[in-house]
Amino acid sequence: ISACLVGSEMCIRDRLEAPLLGGSIKSRAAMRIVHEAIKAGKLRREMTVFEATSGNFGIALGRLANLGLDVVVLVSRRLEEGVLEELERSGVKSVDLDVDVCPAPGMQMDPNTLLAKIVATKMRERFSELGLDVDVFDGTRSELEVLLARQDVINLAKLLAKVYNGFCPEQYDNEENVKAHATVTGPEIAQQLEELGLSLENFRIVCTFGTGGTSEGLSRYVDGKYHKKSVHVVFPPEGEDVAGIRSKSKAVGLRFYEPTKFAGQHEADFEQAKKLFGFMVRRGFDIGESSALALYAVLQMVN
Repeated sequence: ISACLVGSEMCIRDRLEAPLLGGSIKSRAAMRIVHEAIKAGKLRREMTVFEATSGNFGIALGRLANLGLDVVVLVSRRLEEGVLEELERSGVKSVDLDVDVCPAPGMQMDPNTLLAKIVATKMRERFSELGLDVDVFDGTRSELEVLLARQDVINLAKLLAKVYNGFCPEQYDNEENVKAHATVTGPEIAQQLEELGLSLENFRIVCTFGTGGTSEGLSRYVDGKYHKKSVHVVFPPEGEDVAGIRSKSKAVGLRFYEPTKFAGQHEADFEQAKKLFGFMVRRGFDIGESSALALYAVLQMVN
């Protein structure tokens, strides 16, 4: 929310991502990933797209329905109110795994846990409802249960795309995610500030951490243009659940978590940020929990 810096309600509202097609900053990454996949022949008509999401990226992928593609998203955590309904309106088919936030790939747990088997059974029932071939599911069930036991939903989406001859955007590992923000988001923020007679060089950028694409992309842009670090990454404390955002421990191990590129890392209490979130919503600003947490962190820094 770059224009929060200028204090004008109209400027803030005009520069929010919510009015964009898809409704969030995730639309930028989704568009670039899909565009490059189509160019490379990795994504074709009649394919099913599988991805792990907490909502916004899945909603952005819902635009693919116009291309004759089915989108199946794996939901592994609490979503913001109304997100499941928005996914449905966008033509996206959701599969609720009913497990904790997906950690970085490689976390080791007992692959034979009862929970994994129960979730796999629920998944199979949902796949049948969605018209997906359950014989394919059964043929790879043992591998699926291993990933479910590890709560590795990121690689679960990749595996499903592979066995169903579909496509996985791999937002957590796809370099195009970062490039979208390095080549579009960063320059756009700089342009908006220039229109106000300001320079991005003199500002710090504060963002929360989900996939890491935004923070990594903006870090690259600022470093390339101004040869400095100015991106500050915000996490909720351990145990706090903020839709679409990871705690610091769950960011470690992800491809785009590179702390040496950040100007700072911070924890901000979402229980306090909820008050700001409610205030902004009552004033008519269409922001999500992650934006509220980032904005609350900005106010802490200013004060």
